[in-house]
Amino acid sequence: MHAIKDIIKRIHSLVPKDRRIRIMNVCGSHEHTIAFSGMRSVMPGNLELIPGPGCPVCVCPESDIINAINLSNRDDVILVTYGDMLRVPSKEGSIRSQGGNFKMITSPFEAINTAKSNPGKKIVFFSIGFETTTAPTAAILETGVPDNLFILSSHRLTPTIMEVLVKDSDIGIDGFIAPGHVSAIVGSDAWDVFPEKYGIPAVVAGFEADNLLLGIAHILGQLSGDKVKTGNVYAGVVKPEGNVQAQKIMDKYFEVADVNWRGIGHVPGSGLELRDEYSGRDARKVFELQEVKESKIPGCICGSIILGKAYPSSCKLFKEVCTPKTPKGPCMVSMEGACNIRYKTN
Repeated sequence: MHAIKDIIKRIHSLVPKDRRIRIMNVCGSHEHTIAFSGMRSVMPGNLELIPGPGCPVCVCPESDIINAINLSNRDDVILVTYGDMLRVPSKEGSIRSQGGNFKMITSPFEAINTAKSNPGKKIVFFSIGFETTTAPTAAILETGVPDNLFILSSHRLTPTIMEVLVKDSDIGIDGFIAPGHVSAIVGSDAWDVFPEKYGIPAVVAGFEADNLLLGIAHILGQLSGDKVKTGNVYAGVVKPEGNVQAQKIMDKYFEVADVNWRGIGHVPGSGLELRDEYSGRDARKVFELQEVKESKIPGCICGSIILGKAYPSSCKLFKEVCTPKTPKGPCMVSMEGACNIRYKTN
C-alpha cells in the first residue's frame, strides 16, 4: 500500500500544471482495473485516462455478425464462438436472438471437439479478437483439425489501429498504456513506432493496479523531460521480441488484410485473414459470404467511445435504454466494453 501511495504521489509531481494530459489504455482489461480500482479518482484533475478500442467484440464488424447469424440458420452448420459474441447486437439482432444452430465455446480447442462430435455437420468457428486470440486459433490449425471445421476470421491488429489513433488530432493522445496480453505475443518492441516516429511514449503494463500506476508514472516521466521511448513495467511476462514461436505460427496461417472495424470504418492492413493456401478452411470463401453494409444504431455513440472521443456518460442511451441486460450497442455487451464497465462502476 505504501508503494502505491508513493507512485500516486510521483504521478501528481510529474503532471504539468499548464495543460491537459491524455493517456490511452488499449486493453479492455486495463480499463476494467482502472475503473473498478477507482484509479481515476486519485489522479490529478488535468490527467485523463481514456479507454481505447481494446474490446474485441466492440470492434467486430456488424457484417461478420450477420454472416454468423445466417450461417447458424443453415441446417448443415453449427456455429461456435465465444460467449460475448452471441449477445452483440446488429441490425438483424444478435446470434443468440436470431441464430439457429450455435454453441458457446471458451477456447478454439472446443471447436475441434464439436467438429469431431458432429461429423455430419459443418462446424464454423467464428474467431474474433486481437493477437492474443489469433495465436491459439493458428495453433489448432497447426496441430490439425477435422475436415468439417471452418474458420470465420475476424481478427484485428493492435499496433495498426493505434497508429490510426495517433494520427487523429481530435483525440490528442499524449501516451499509450500498451496492452499486456497482446504484448506477450508481439513483444514490447512492437510499440517502438510510437516513440520513434511520433514522439509518443508507449509503456507495456500488466493488470494489477500498482503495475498500471507504475506504467502511468513512466509515461509522465518521459513527457516531463526523460527520453521518449518504449517502456515495459511488465517485463516478467513480456519480452522485447515477444513469443516468436506464436508469431511464426500466426504468420504461417494468416496474412494481413484490409478490414472494417465497427464504429471506426475501413482500416488498411489492420486485420488478419487466412492465407490462400488455406482457403479450404476459410468460411468466407467456402460459404461465399458477402460483406453487409454497416448500419447506425440511433443514438449510440460507441464508435466515438472506442476512439477516445467521448465517454459513455455522453451517450443518451446509456443507462436509460442501453444496459448490460439490454445492450443497444456493442460497447455495453462485454465486461471489457467501456460502457459495460462504466455502468457497473457508476
